[in-house]
Amino acid sequence: MPVSVFITRGVSGLLVFALTITGLVTVGAPASAAEERYAPPASGVWEVDGRGWGHGIGLSQWGAKGAAEQSRTYREILDFYYPGTTMGPTSNPVLRVGLSAPGLIPTASVEVWNPPGQNLLFLESPGARRDDLGAGWLTVKRSDSEYVVERRRTFDGPVVETVTRAGNQLTITSGDGVVVAKGRRAAEGTWYRGAIRLAASTTAGTFDVVNDVRLEDYLRGVVPRESPASWPIEALKAQAVAARSYVLAEGRRGHNFDTCDTTACQVYGGRATVAWDGRVTWAKESSRTSRAIGETAGEVRMYGGAVAFTQFSSTNGGYSRQGSKPYLVARPDPYTGTATGDTRTRWTDTLAVSTVQAKCPSGGRLLNLVIVRRDGNGELGGRITEARVECTTGSRTLTSTGDLAFGMFSHWWRPVDQPGTFYLNDTWSGTANIEFRHGMPADEVYVGDWDGDGIDTVALRRGHIFSVRNSNTPGPADTTFGYGRPGDTVLVGDWDGDGTDTLAVRRGSFYHIKNSVSAGEADLIVPYGRAGDEVLVGDWDGDGDDTLTVRRGNAYYVKNTIAGGEADQVVHYGRSGDVTLAGDWDGDGNDTFAVRRGHIYHVKNTMSGGEADIVQPYGRPSDEVYVGDWNGDRRDTLGVYRRA
Repeated sequence: MPVSVFITRGVSGLLVFALTITGLVTVGAPASAAEERYAPPASGVWEVDGRGWGHGIGLSQWGAKGAAEQSRTYREILDFYYPGTTMGPTSNPVLRVGLSAPGLIPTASVEVWNPPGQNLLFLESPGARRDDLGAGWLTVKRSDSEYVVERRRTFDGPVVETVTRAGNQLTITSGDGVVVAKGRRAAEGTWYRGAIRLAASTTAGTFDVVNDVRLEDYLRGVVPRESPASWPIEALKAQAVAARSYVLAEGRRGHNFDTCDTTACQVYGGRATVAWDGRVTWAKESSRTSRAIGETAGEVRMYGGAVAFTQFSSTNGGYSRQGSKPYLVARPDPYTGTATGDTRTRWTDTLAVSTVQAKCPSGGRLLNLVIVRRDGNGELGGRITEARVECTTGSRTLTSTGDLAFGMFSHWWRPVDQPGTFYLNDTWSGTANIEFRHGMPADEVYVGDWDGDGIDTVALRRGHIFSVRNSNTPGPADTTFGYGRPGDTVLVGDWDGDGTDTLAVRRGSFYHIKNSVSAGEADLIVPYGRAGDEVLVGDWDGDGDDTLTVRRGNAYYVKNTIAGGEADQVVHYGRSGDVTLAGDWDGDGNDTFAVRRGHIYHVKNTMSGGEADIVQPYGRPSDEVYVGDWNGDRRDTLGVYRRA
């Protein structure tokens, strides 16, 4: 199934300009009241903006991580994702797990051998004595109504013993599980706890390979496959309880097995991968996930006197989807999208015309892709619930989530316009020397030195989620995190002088300042100015700390500390109708002002009134303008963004 925020000193004034002057706001799209029609683009692909990974019902695994990072306990996490359920006890029954992932449901043969530290293999079948075989490799096949077992002492040695067992079932054990591989001479196999049971399938000459394993041991092979073991322990405990409850409630009971080992049930990897010579090449269990399982042993979620059907998926995209049970509700999720490292709650992709055209009846050519309905929940208008392909051979309606996903992470997506283009200039000239396409039409843009390397780069905001890129090139975010609320005014600055820019959000005259590129509570809350003031950020006195200035008309009330109270300096510059930017234009360590009139910039290198020191044309009057040190030379210059 499966990563923060930007600015350099002197950029934040521009950021305020981008937010408060041009009025950029991100809002969720309304539920579609009309069909969306998309003709095939000449490029042969649609650029797609998407949300979530998986079905989105029940627990969001990335949301659980985000909640744990916000100090929520596993019980609080489960209470949120399964409202109305309660914690209850269960025993430790034996589960019958069909091993379909290695291709053993069904199979005509299987290879098994003893795991490290074990010198015997045991064969058992109903109504027959147990055979105690020495260590070695067993090749098992089915002939008519019996199993034929060939034993070799060495990996590539001759058969030294053949055992036949009549009946439909044969169980193989050792003192500590069994290693299983699909074919003869397999270089590696999977070590499973418990027993391996072979059960005749409905196809002649074949059988199903089933791992009979205790519930708590089964979970040791599930939880680290479903949630990375490095995640917070409370998120892992929530996953353990959800997985335990799910397998007991899923109701897949079949003829030979209760559950499977793939995403169709829960991903179960067994204990380890073992080479033919007994070496453990991949220990699939983890001490951290085993701890989470142990600390929640026997705990399940209950509803109406029965174990709850605790579905889960990688990420619900910020809005859960309605499931088949009263506690599987559709609602906004404040935790999903906030976890460090989350690159799947919001994603971009390309959808090839040929992929959609493959849905056309009778091999026709695609004329239009039509999104007929969405559920109206969350961004982009919500998940697609019905689509139609209009083709030269007729139309076809699509309603299954698999069809509607077209092979992407989920069925919650929307074709988008091409990204806008950034034109950045390292010098005071009229020509850009850095050009790249990045972002979506509704994104808010922020600039900062997010990693402290001295170079400013771009961050994009969608709602309260910030996607940070640490180079001025196109591509996926290096870090994503949530901060503040979707409607907050955002500022960027190096508030503590550590060389890294971070965020502050403004609510009225209060500023909620964060000193790290991460989610969580503000480190400092300070009042300054009035609720209606325009605000700029900069290092006005060259001490390395960015602070606030409020503007009223052409008067700037400059504060040199992060504190309330009176201004330390009042500067008059420009006209009251000017757009104001802030930056360290000459590299002396002090941020000063520039005013924009159309596409002409009047730059002042001192905190004083008077004539501009530089007058420079750049870009177009309609461009969005950003300020940054694009090349690490300690001088801020201009960049513009043109939306597609």
